[in-house]
Amino acid sequence: MISPRTYFARMNEGRSSWLTELQLVKECSEFFKSNGYDQLEHDRIFDEGSQVFNSLLVGSKGSDDDKETIATYFRPKIDKYDVTLFGLFEGMLFDLLDSYENTNLMLVTDSLSYFPITKIDELGVAIENLMDEGMFLLFANGRSGYALFDDFKKLAMPIPVEH
Repeated sequence: MISPRTYFARMNEGRSSWLTELQLVKECSEFFKSNGYDQLEHDRIFDEGSQVFNSLLVGSKGSDDDKETIATYFRPKIDKYDVTLFGLFEGMLFDLLDSYENTNLMLVTDSLSYFPITKIDELGVAIENLMDEGMFLLFANGRSGYALFDDFKKLAMPIPVEH
């Protein structure tokens, strides 16, 4: 077990620039494949619900009867609170949960976003509220390092690390 502060300091060691959206899509694709989400779709339109949105990458696993799907939204840099952005996330999350069976939303961001999310109160509260409703949060660092969270409280808990 390692403290999250240490884990993210190591994930971000030697990094000074944020990943681009394209880099995050590539990293997320690798994350999906390494975690059994072998059915990948690019540019999938979700048009049921109150708003229409495009997910650049959707990962699914399982059979038609027991399929688990994760739609992604990529935001390379999260370092300040943005009312419009979090309103958009909330609408997308509720539309997915209400209109698509076994489908969740995953926010994918650069691992450099970890410290602003955990240190800026307004930002942390917004992310926590979304995660309480079912959103996943994936941090990537561009070096095949990932950290997936399904509960905001886990961002402050020790992280199991495989040697």
